Amino acid sequence: MERGFKFHDHTADITIECWAPNLIEAFEQAAIATFEVILDTSTVEPKDTIAISVMGADLEELLVEWIGELIALIDINHQFYCKFHVDLIESTLDGDLLKAHVQGEDIDHKKHDTRTEVKAMTYADMKILQEPNRTTLWFTLDL
Repeated sequence: MERGFKFHDHTADITIECWAPNLIEAFEQAAIATFEVILDTSTVEPKDTIAISVMGADLEELLVEWIGELIALIDINHQFYCKFHVDLIESTLDGDLLKAHVQGEDIDHKKHDTRTEVKAMTYADMKILQEPNRTTLWFTLDL
């Protein structure tokens, strides 16, 4: 099944459109696309595994929390990530829950081909389109 992402120019920011057969894989594509803005993920090895759990009032907030957590982990753990596996996305009484694990390694500027610093995930231009065999996400990163 088709999955991927592409970048759309945006004033001082970057808008990402990503798609996959389902919501979980679309959230994984969003993570890959975000890290491809930051660096060439092929230069990162999946040495360490980090578990992530985030909540959102709805899917839009969940996407913001997911990408925001990944961006924060760069500074918190001083690591870049290259593999993103969303274990589950489910609705709970408290909102939508995402559990995942990501893999990466400590930042090494001699090894990692960095591109652009991402400051934050935003709600600008956000769309989540769920169709029977395809989920498409649109979101904008503040650079």
